[in-house]
Amino acid sequence: MLCLKCDTKPEWIEAVKKDLPITMIDHAHAEKKAAATGLALINRYPEKTDLAFEMSNLIEEEIGHFRTVLKILEKRGILLSKDKGDDYVKALFSKMNRNEPDRFLDHLLIAGIIEARSCERLQILEQNIDDIELKKLYHDLFPTEAGHYMMFVKLAKNYFDDNLVEKRLDELAEFECSIVKSLPNIPTMHG
Repeated sequence: MLCLKCDTKPEWIEAVKKDLPITMIDHAHAEKKAAATGLALINRYPEKTDLAFEMSNLIEEEIGHFRTVLKILEKRGILLSKDKGDDYVKALFSKMNRNEPDRFLDHLLIAGIIEARSCERLQILEQNIDDIELKKLYHDLFPTEAGHYMMFVKLAKNYFDDNLVEKRLDELAEFECSIVKSLPNIPTMHG
């Protein structure tokens, strides 16, 4: 179902287990940035009505996820700290074409790949941590993230030839795999 070309390294979950609060804070930021991606796509392509409707749904869901994670942080006395950025996402977007319409295709596919990787990471978290509240959260978020991945690919296929979408998705997924293999295994959602 997912386009991922490699699995997360096992060392990542070990780093997360050592500092779960940092991962939770980063997760909140990731949800917020996913909503911002939806807004960015609406702002850049306002004439694409179907995109605007899909992104408005995405924005609502992602802000809802942000709110849920924020409530858990607050309940645990963990303050949301400044967002330190995401080298994984920056590296992926470095591969985005700068000229239209290829930029639009790449933006959709890169957003989808990020959702796919988040989906995989949520499943790893659910299966490997003992915290019951967080296990339930990650279990509940998993299908939504998978749906977001599929929605981005479907949108790409609405605007571009299926063969072109599949070819470019394969190229970007290979690049994403090279990024994942080089990640330092820090306790962040994409670390």
